[in-house]
Amino acid sequence: MKIDPTITWRAVEEAWKKETNPLHKKLLGEVCTHMKTEVCGELEPLMGTLTDEPVYHMWGQGPENGPKGREAVQGFYEGLIASGGTLFAFDVERIIVGDGGVITEGTLRNCYGGEMIAAMGITEVNGEPVDPNAKYGSEAHLLTVWPNAGDGKLLGEDIFFGTNSFENLVKLAPEDEPVKPNLADHI
Repeated sequence: MKIDPTITWRAVEEAWKKETNPLHKKLLGEVCTHMKTEVCGELEPLMGTLTDEPVYHMWGQGPENGPKGREAVQGFYEGLIASGGTLFAFDVERIIVGDGGVITEGTLRNCYGGEMIAAMGITEVNGEPVDPNAKYGSEAHLLTVWPNAGDGKLLGEDIFFGTNSFENLVKLAPEDEPVKPNLADHI
């Protein structure tokens, strides 16, 4: 399982290039920028895609309900960036855009360190003991609703996990581990 973080925004960027409705184009642009800056770990432009008081909901794979308000959302992203949790690949297979926002659906591939998995109480992966120095990959079906805050900024995210990614962990070969992209290379 190869985890290429740059795949995350490709489909949204293509949809943005083709969109002719100005509001829909703005919303797709905000989602694309959000994805790029999140994966690249750039907090300030990431927060710039959101309304002043963003609201997040996460369903199916905690933290249930998600952060609410600018301070909580920023803290959420600071922790995610610090832990390397933004090095994921979201292979978007479907995009729906309307005045109310954008919906993206596809397969999320994530990478976790062996120490983190062990701390969660997972002791074996595919019949082998968890190696604290190894990296593990997972897949989950993901649907994200990106509501329009009313001004073309994103109200937040409503994230629905269709499957539990911790039920299908695999040990990654070093060449399959994600590499942090440089935002300047993708603007």
